[in-house]
Amino acid sequence: MSRVFHAAHAILRLRMPKKAIWILILLALAGCKKQPQGRLKVLIGATTIVAPGAPPVEDSIVIIEGKKIRAVGLRKDVPVPQASDRIDLTGEWVVPAAGARIAVGETANMMVLRHAPNGIQPSNPSDVTSHIVAGEWELPH
Repeated sequence: MSRVFHAAHAILRLRMPKKAIWILILLALAGCKKQPQGRLKVLIGATTIVAPGAPPVEDSIVIIEGKKIRAVGLRKDVPVPQASDRIDLTGEWVVPAAGARIAVGETANMMVLRHAPNGIQPSNPSDVTSHIVAGEWELPH
């Protein structure tokens, strides 16, 4: 922001018309947009259970931006961003971690399972293929 202030101050010294000054300031501020938190991760094709007791969403898309869930839904309804890391999870299950939900704006805490869960818990501990904790992949311990 200090660069914008200094640029505006320099422009003011040039004795330009006020309208032109404001246009230049607005153009400078337009370039100061929020940067994305990190590369997008897109989980494609899994059956997703978004919360305990919720019905499964078959052939789903979950988009994770940084630590947060940006989108979740049916593959046919959720557009996949061009610049993203795409992970094909067809045939697998995605469930929320304990105390979490898979919903827009929530922290991305979930498990990927080989087989259908018992509620949101793995039917067998060996079914867990990976965890996503705060948007980052972790292999099971």
